[in-house]
Amino acid sequence: MPASPALIHIDVSSPYRVDGQSARYQSVWLLARIWHAHRSAEGMVSAAAVRGAFPAAANLRMLVSRAFADFARWGIVVGWGADRARDPAAANPAQRSRGPFWLAPASARRLRFVANGRTLGPVALARHFGFDAGARPTPPGRRDGTGYVMRDMAFWSELTQAMRSAQDGHAGAHGFAVAESFGAARRLAGDGFQQALSLLKESQAWRRCGRLDQSRAALRRFDRLAQAADAGAATPAFQAMAQVVRAWERYTRGDGEGARAGLERLHADAELRLVVRYNPRVRFEVLNLEALLHKADAMRAAHAAAPTAPIAAQRALDAFSGALQAAYEADSVDAVQHAAANIGLSLWLFWRHGLIDAGRSLSAGDVQRQAMRWLGLSEWICDRFGVGGGTAWNAIFLLRIARGSCGPDAPPLARPASASDSMAMFRRQRPLSVADAVDALRPFHAPFAPARGFVRWSAVAAFALEDHDAGHVRLAPLQLANLLLESAWYLTHEQGATAAACAAVERLALQLPALRPAERAFFAAELRALPPALRDAAAEAVRHGGKGA
Repeated sequence: MPASPALIHIDVSSPYRVDGQSARYQSVWLLARIWHAHRSAEGMVSAAAVRGAFPAAANLRMLVSRAFADFARWGIVVGWGADRARDPAAANPAQRSRGPFWLAPASARRLRFVANGRTLGPVALARHFGFDAGARPTPPGRRDGTGYVMRDMAFWSELTQAMRSAQDGHAGAHGFAVAESFGAARRLAGDGFQQALSLLKESQAWRRCGRLDQSRAALRRFDRLAQAADAGAATPAFQAMAQVVRAWERYTRGDGEGARAGLERLHADAELRLVVRYNPRVRFEVLNLEALLHKADAMRAAHAAAPTAPIAAQRALDAFSGALQAAYEADSVDAVQHAAANIGLSLWLFWRHGLIDAGRSLSAGDVQRQAMRWLGLSEWICDRFGVGGGTAWNAIFLLRIARGSCGPDAPPLARPASASDSMAMFRRQRPLSVADAVDALRPFHAPFAPARGFVRWSAVAAFALEDHDAGHVRLAPLQLANLLLESAWYLTHEQGATAAACAAVERLALQLPALRPAERAFFAAELRALPPALRDAAAEAVRHGGKGA
């Protein structure tokens, strides 16, 4: 008498295994789903049911093909097509992804599903994976809370770790890893809610590290999920957040009008408007982006001497203030530090360009110190809460504000008329001292210690540049250019046209091609404000760099 075929043990607790070997989640899910259908009155699993379980899968055919390759490797015969009497070996694989999928009784008898050492029957397996007799998401009124919380925790584990990594910032390779971690969580999602949540976070992460193509791809996946009216994804909160994420993506690629139009559509939708009103985290994102759009309007108008500039500046500060309140209301320290940094820089920029306090009732020193306090709050949060890492913006803003009355865009009476033509006159300019700045930063002065370069301003810039050059952080081109500018300015101011100052300005000149045209124009103006020796060094670097290219 021939021996009975050996049992096959499928471990559906993470990490998924079949007879002790690692297995793909999708393949395990599909096998469990087909076995469950075999043991219930349903009998077969439709292709639509599989597509509904994996709405973000770009290619269902590939998913099914990989699963059947796994089934063959595990020695499990799975059939497809409406004719269950037909031998699966005789069926056309090209039609396989159309389903429906089924198990012959002999194959079904060999399968044993286990979780944490316990054998699962059809009911327990359904609870574990979150499908009912029809393998559809349980309607809200019939949810099984026990079944939900007994499901495998792989998704929540992956998502939590991705969120923790995101607190360290999105700079360089680390930012890519954060986005990929959210993608890994998405692939473990067991329902529409988990899919939508991870997709939106993944899109945001890709945007923050500059990969706008990947950000848009994640948004498209979310749109397909929402359009399928998945009960877990088609919620007003997710829809509102998707609108915000899409607007941010447009803003990041320089499409301010597109970002503005996206926010206007959000405000025009009666249902989504309520989400913004009552969800402080969404409200923060909306107000923060609106403020940045108003800030851009104000600065463009200021350079054009347009009368609308002060109005836009006031709207920006109003929106930043609202964003700060929403951030605290949402208990999000990361959001608070973003709002505080934006307030600090904008306050100084608007005052310096005469867009606020037109009567000059506030002194430059008072505004400088207050702007620095906001930046100090932001940096203190980053330091104490471990958020916002991998960026040098706060250091750059501090350096810029400290010399705020000295640069080419400062109010005319605050600098010598020919500062850029004479080294002696350039070095007679008086930026705020490090000691005065640290004193102004109290009670948030702890991160600004001598060990971090806060003995002189050129050392602050050098400390941040060393972090980048050593690979501890990877700064984006615009941040690096700003840091090199501050390094060159302060080295020249403190020491004159030294080799270090010239090296910084040469490196800056070679960095400019990596920037957008508007960004290059800003740095060109700043370079023209440096003494002739530094301007010559920059020009020479460009000439030699061009020949080398």
